[in-house]
Amino acid sequence: MATEYPVSMKLQLRPVGNPWVRIGLDSNFQEIQLTAPVIVDYDFDAVDTVALTIEHFNKHDHDIDTAVEITGISFYGISDPKFLWAGAYYPDYPKTWYSQQTEPPAECLPGQTYLGWNGVYKLQFSVPIFTWIHQVQDLGWIYE
Repeated sequence: MATEYPVSMKLQLRPVGNPWVRIGLDSNFQEIQLTAPVIVDYDFDAVDTVALTIEHFNKHDHDIDTAVEITGISFYGISDPKFLWAGAYYPDYPKTWYSQQTEPPAECLPGQTYLGWNGVYKLQFSVPIFTWIHQVQDLGWIYE
């Protein structure tokens, strides 16, 4: 029988313009249009690995004034930029722009927290969360 661990997490997003986002954990998503900075609270039980997904969508290719910035992720009130940087952004580049590049842009942008294109930011973390925090902060050995 797998052990469930409690997780308390806060996600902070800042809009540039009025972007649409789809956010969620594993397969439980909500869509919102950001008009002001927002904090989303999550309190849940988890087994093994959890995937946080933030999708910036519905942005027109010619729109240069709309984006989403992930400004914070905290667990039990513990905040560290390394939590943000542990995720990766998978932009969906506009086809016209993409075809004009002399070198193809990266498909994955590790540690990127500014979602300027349509695309998906993914952060996978494991439980117990304090063990994951210990590893991300590179605090040394963990006795198991």
